[in-house]
Amino acid sequence: MTDWYRSQQSAFRRREKASLSRSIRNRLRGWLPEPDVRGKMMVLHARQGFPKLSAWAGMFSEFHSVLGALAYAEAHGAAGVRVDFRSPLYLDPQRGPNWWTYFFDSDEMRTSPSAGARDEVHLKRRIAKYGRHGGFCDDVNGTTPYLYPMTYGIDREQLYRLLTTHVRVRSEILDEVSQWIASSLEPDAYVVGVHYRGTDSTHGVTGWLADYRVSRVPYETYAMEVRSALDAAGSRTYQLLVATDESEFVEFMRREFPDRVVSVERAPRARAGGRAVHFDRTLAASNYEKGKSALVDCLLLAATNYLVKGRSNLSDASLAFNPRLPYSFCVR
Repeated sequence: MTDWYRSQQSAFRRREKASLSRSIRNRLRGWLPEPDVRGKMMVLHARQGFPKLSAWAGMFSEFHSVLGALAYAEAHGAAGVRVDFRSPLYLDPQRGPNWWTYFFDSDEMRTSPSAGARDEVHLKRRIAKYGRHGGFCDDVNGTTPYLYPMTYGIDREQLYRLLTTHVRVRSEILDEVSQWIASSLEPDAYVVGVHYRGTDSTHGVTGWLADYRVSRVPYETYAMEVRSALDAAGSRTYQLLVATDESEFVEFMRREFPDRVVSVERAPRARAGGRAVHFDRTLAASNYEKGKSALVDCLLLAATNYLVKGRSNLSDASLAFNPRLPYSFCVR
């Protein structure tokens, strides 16, 4: 059975409780001390997954960690946040050692311009609330991150304020997004964005540890929700902007909605059931191209009239770029 949360139909259906494994994690994390950041520059380093230490955090997991760090810096009197992401997933040596600057204008964001201190706090300890394995995503996602954005720790309006105040997407990427919209979307069309992330939807026998479903959501489930979302279009022309990591999903949606589906054709995609795009080294795309493609998809989804999505940091970020965007969230 699949359950959908629709942002415009109900603020909350019920009070969601954290699972047992998440409750234990939250309790353990709560015992860890807060870092002393007052008057200092907080330096964020790339995070590695836990317990699989070789699994580096993805681009939009780090993106949300940056937003959470900015909120933390404001609340705790830090001078600001400096980003130093050198994880191998997106690294392109020709573009410099810090992949954050490939996609965003600056690696340093000051939250207290009057603070003159240059002391830095490097948040990369192994056992720490905010360190090598624990970033600021939990501050954004709240106590039940597997239900975000239905539940959250920082609301979308606040994320949007932090984003527009401190973070700037590089102009060449914004230009590419604008050109694609101008050439691919019909004037006055009602555009439903659809984001299907298939390659991280299953966790096998260890799925219960991740507080997430252990089986794939059928493509048909998304098609049905899109049809429901299209009721708001009325007699208007509509288009479906499909962003996905699975090429089969694009093909399926084109069969279901002939001539109404648009998608970035050159986006790197895996086959259904394969590895996540940013982990797949067999794809004919550079690390930079994988990251840029993900950001372009995120910004395009943010420019739609309605978003149908699953549990993914990429489409979560679309909701931060457009805090008024209504959405359907595939809960289970």
